[in-house]
Amino acid sequence: MQNFLLISTLYLFFFGRLFGAEVPQISVFDQIPEAAKKNIQKNEIYANSVVESGKDWQSLDFQIVGETEKSCRDTLRKLSRYETYSNYVGFIKKSTYNDDKERVHFALSSSLLPFDMILEFKLPRIKQAGAYPFSFDNGFLKDLKGVIQVEEHSGKCLFFTTASWKGKSTGIPDSILSFFSQALSKLSMENMFRIAK
Repeated sequence: MQNFLLISTLYLFFFGRLFGAEVPQISVFDQIPEAAKKNIQKNEIYANSVVESGKDWQSLDFQIVGETEKSCRDTLRKLSRYETYSNYVGFIKKSTYNDDKERVHFALSSSLLPFDMILEFKLPRIKQAGAYPFSFDNGFLKDLKGVIQVEEHSGKCLFFTTASWKGKSTGIPDSILSFFSQALSKLSMENMFRIAK
């Protein structure tokens, strides 16, 4: 039965594409948790970070959802300028972007952080709605992988970011790592949305 369902799904997908039939797209809004939808209805940002650890490992699963007041076209015109973030987000002390390599570089310092850190990762300039994978290939939380999904929703621009990581223990207690990843990302998104205004 499972094989039949799999074959049927693949058949509909490939032959539907081949003959021009519309393949239903799953809305980003439909993928987000119900708690996040309630936050969005109140014009609030939803962030959730779950951190677990074992003897010598630690893991993080993270989600943040928010919606700007403007369309994606207007919002992304400003938010795609990653190199200007240090002008608007207090804990980003330095922000640069390499267009050729599509690499973001942020130097972070905040009383919310257990220590100053560098975040450097590959991410294209997000200029339109879509799904944008990213990963940290060095530094803190090396091998973290995530996706930024951007969608036009009711005339506004919806952002849904998920990320997950598992690796050698950071030495930071789970509750503190959860708190600072959640608090900083929420603060960052609030600041970015102010930029978009």
